[in-house]
Amino acid sequence: MQDLKVTSWQLFGHDRLYVNLPDGTAIGWADRGSGTITVLHPRYRDAVTDALARQVPDLPALVGEDAPAVVPGPPAPPVIPRIPPMRGMRKRGGAGRDPAPPAPAVEPVAVREPEPDSVPVQDRASAPIAAPSAGSAPDPVSAPQAERRRRPAVLPPLTPASDLAPRRPGAGLREQLGESATGALVRAATGALRRTKEADPRRGALAGERRVGAELKRLTRHGWRVLHSVPLPDGTEIGHLLIGPGGVFAVTTEHRPDASVRIGDGTLRIGDGTPQPYDLGGSPGAHRARAALEAHCTFDVPVQTVLVFTGVTALEVVAPPPGVRVCRERELSALAPLTGVLTATQVERVYDVARNAEAWPDA
Repeated sequence: MQDLKVTSWQLFGHDRLYVNLPDGTAIGWADRGSGTITVLHPRYRDAVTDALARQVPDLPALVGEDAPAVVPGPPAPPVIPRIPPMRGMRKRGGAGRDPAPPAPAVEPVAVREPEPDSVPVQDRASAPIAAPSAGSAPDPVSAPQAERRRRPAVLPPLTPASDLAPRRPGAGLREQLGESATGALVRAATGALRRTKEADPRRGALAGERRVGAELKRLTRHGWRVLHSVPLPDGTEIGHLLIGPGGVFAVTTEHRPDASVRIGDGTLRIGDGTPQPYDLGGSPGAHRARAALEAHCTFDVPVQTVLVFTGVTALEVVAPPPGVRVCRERELSALAPLTGVLTATQVERVYDVARNAEAWPDA
């Protein structure tokens, strides 16, 4: 039969030469690896060997005296379906190229792509199977402790009545002085009678708060936020709250006019006086501020203490405790370049919480 076609087929590790009828039906093949010839239709036995010898002269082991015995295949089915065209066919030794090379009818190969989410059989046997218990709720997704997320408390909306931003430095002192100050007529009469009256120390303290507030206001041009006279539930207040890239600072003012101050070893000495016990770390303002702010934030809000002395002629500080700064009002500008603690977004969040008076009742 001169119309037989020999085509090369390579797939799944096989390297074969197929002998096909003119209509594309496979009648046999030669396996290059094992050197065997398989005939699907016994009546085409001689035609298959002749076609291989004629079309592929470079394979003498497949034909001739040393050729292996021809292995007859099983009886052919009534109808042999034609295999769709397969890419990657190579032409060997002048053999023709068949656009639709058939797959072997005797050794069908089934290929199944693995599913992306499938689990290997050996792993399925060892994989634990979670059995839901009756009446138990599903466990929430847990994260590492380092990335633990807080659930902030609900903060009521900001209103003009709860907004602390308009408060001025020394608001509490202003209220006290307004309640206890003498009226205009009494002051006029006192002046007319040339009576001497001892100055109220609260007025000096108020002057110190104003000076510190003015210095802190200068820091706002460097991305800092400032609140003054933050009221606490026990009637006290945090003199100033500075919020910025370098963190949060609870600022307390000590007004010591014309005094020489020395702080060290847990004592405070004014001038040549006797040192008095003075605990720099005892101010609860920073701790209370941190608790109030972190209750409404999803991140840590470190708060440090700043003790500012106003009106002093000299200030000496010996080894302040960690987290505490002691300075004069003019030295507050050293806080401006501090960064790396809060991002710009976190600064605005902390400021939004701090300015809301509803955030402080539990402080």
